[in-house]
Amino acid sequence: MFNPFTLKRRSEQKVLAAYFELWKREPILRRILIVSFLADIAFGALVPFVNFYLSDELKAPPHVTGLAFSIYLAVETFLKVPFGALSDRWGRKIVMLIGLAITVTATFLLGSVRHPYTVMFLFPLAGVGLAAFFPTVAAFVADHSPEEHRAGMMGILNLSYLSGLGISAVVGFLLHHQAGTYRHAFFVTAAIFTTAGVLALIFLPHSKGKREVKVKTNRRLPLKQRFVRLPALSRPVFVLATIFAVSQFAASMQVPVIVPYAKQVLHLTDLELGFGIGFAAGALALFAVPIGRVSDDIGHENALRVALFGAAVALASFSFAKSIFVIAGLGVIVGFAWLLAFPAALALVSEVVTDQERGAAVGLIYGGQGLGAIVGAPIGGFIAELVSGLFNSKALGLKAPFLVGASALFLALLLTFWLSYELSKRPVELEEQE
Repeated sequence: MFNPFTLKRRSEQKVLAAYFELWKREPILRRILIVSFLADIAFGALVPFVNFYLSDELKAPPHVTGLAFSIYLAVETFLKVPFGALSDRWGRKIVMLIGLAITVTATFLLGSVRHPYTVMFLFPLAGVGLAAFFPTVAAFVADHSPEEHRAGMMGILNLSYLSGLGISAVVGFLLHHQAGTYRHAFFVTAAIFTTAGVLALIFLPHSKGKREVKVKTNRRLPLKQRFVRLPALSRPVFVLATIFAVSQFAASMQVPVIVPYAKQVLHLTDLELGFGIGFAAGALALFAVPIGRVSDDIGHENALRVALFGAAVALASFSFAKSIFVIAGLGVIVGFAWLLAFPAALALVSEVVTDQERGAAVGLIYGGQGLGAIVGAPIGGFIAELVSGLFNSKALGLKAPFLVGASALFLALLLTFWLSYELSKRPVELEEQE
């Protein structure tokens, strides 16, 4: 007899088994996860509280806050590729430590200054450090992950990010509530970044990845075909970076309208919105690794298509949904799509390029994502205002970016077929099969 509670219990057991298997297989990944988790907690506090510090406490004019975030995004976006390439040459650990040192310095200074224009230039300095840290962590995970389980291992980055995001907001608001200022949040954030750096210095290896030792033997081994690895600056990598840029463009278009839409159209309160975001982040964190493993099972290119199609349909449906439960369900679909697509893309690019240029290739994917974020947010706001003025309907204006964003995701879906075509043209070589 069908029992939904038994089915749910089995599902939970599979989730726990996936995490336990991950924890046992690669001890180095436990250390990377802890370092990444601490950095994500600090990052999740730093970005929103710079906004609050400028606008609420320092009473900075809107153009100063806007410039601070624009410069930050530009710096972080365009430096990810160079830092990724440096990690290929100098080693992952050195670049990670450099990035954390820069971010710690900038974050500590942010809590020490009281002038809006000083904050406006210190915040992008923190972005320099974060541009060095995040792509390097992703390349670090790829270096130490078995190829057949790489997307599942990449899921730990999603686990770390979502868990850190959920914790950082609570800690930051409690600090502000107790102290009456956001300055102390910067000092705590700097301390967390410092802790991450110390742990990375002590526990992470200097090598870029595991080196396989081949034992010479007179026995002839069977040969198998494999695709030749490509350089980072190759057409398939650029196509994949473009897919991520278009996808992030679609997501960032919703930034200017999501809160007004939730409050003015759906009539949600701040408390409901806050609990909703926290609950969603926690739920997504729980399934980060198992969903990443799905990509290993169905293939990374197929995972990208499933994720983009699901996200596009869900985003288009947002503007027609009336029930809060339907909207929550659509939000879950979008979240799961991101959990599936992000590790799939990182795993795919790490398999396509040579080991010596993996950091640069991962940096290109992150760079495409950042470029989409820079362009998407202002265009989303412009579209909302334009449609609202043309049709004299604020509700319609708030819905328009959802539909345009869904169209952009369908475009990204079409680009995945171009990606497959480019990948199929790679030359084939023979290698010995163990």
